[in-house]
Amino acid sequence: MPTEIAPGIHRLATDYPHVCGLPLWLHVIDAGSELVLLDAGIASTPEAATAPELAKLGLGLADLTLVVNSHAHPDHMGGNAVLKASSGARVAAPAAEVGWLEDNETLLTELWGSDPAALDLSPAERDELLGMLDERVRVDVLLRDGDLLPADRPLRVITTSGHSPGHIAVLDETSRTLFSFDDVQGRGQQFLDGSVWLAPLYTDVERYVGGLSRLLELDFDFLVPSHGDVLNADAGRKRINDSLEWVDDIHSFTRSLLRAKGSLTVRDLAGAIGTEMGDFGGLCLQTVRMARAHLELLARQRGAEPRWHHLS
Repeated sequence: MPTEIAPGIHRLATDYPHVCGLPLWLHVIDAGSELVLLDAGIASTPEAATAPELAKLGLGLADLTLVVNSHAHPDHMGGNAVLKASSGARVAAPAAEVGWLEDNETLLTELWGSDPAALDLSPAERDELLGMLDERVRVDVLLRDGDLLPADRPLRVITTSGHSPGHIAVLDETSRTLFSFDDVQGRGQQFLDGSVWLAPLYTDVERYVGGLSRLLELDFDFLVPSHGDVLNADAGRKRINDSLEWVDDIHSFTRSLLRAKGSLTVRDLAGAIGTEMGDFGGLCLQTVRMARAHLELLARQRGAEPRWHHLS
């Protein structure tokens, strides 16, 4: 059953726990002339979960007028095509991620394929991702930092750009509810079966820290992540600080390991993070992107020097 987390804002369950083993929540906001859905889930979510959840509120997919994508990852924009076909709703998304949002090949190449020596998708993994992404649709409304969503209710866009290059948060200024989506990750998220944890994901250390620091400066009463429980202000600020402490710990770990080994590849560091800093299953997209981000920061700080080696 949908849960009202603030006046006019309901939290909707999704099918993501059954598909990928992690919680995922969407949120629908009555914004006067607009019915706003925050994020779209994966391709199966609109029909499998969002439509039944909306029906419990006396609504349907056709009532949606604005779909907001917080960032260009499959679980946040994979349902765009179904939602567009069902409702004609406009799609709003970060301007910085339009290339990923509108082109699956660009997303797969630049995110999963950014470091093929460390991580390479198998054909089965590629097909699974494409199935969650579905067909892409054109972004109608480009969102930039400080924008208000085109609605009667003041819903302000805050660019955090840590978890992904253009990631946004949305602050409902009426209820002081801050939707952080995937940017406040703490020290990771445990899979529902308890087997391993999903590691934090960020592509640039300084942007991630800057985005989290911006969230700490905001006045909010509730922090609402996509993959976890609604947090009050104190718990929300603690989780933001936990996220910042994680970054410091990984950077210290990177420096120590590089000093001990003398040289490191992204694959070496990602594997170590994935086993020594948490039960993350070793190499995965999250640990590879973290490893690359911290090595690149060390290079900018002149604490390391990147080198290329001929392989053939």
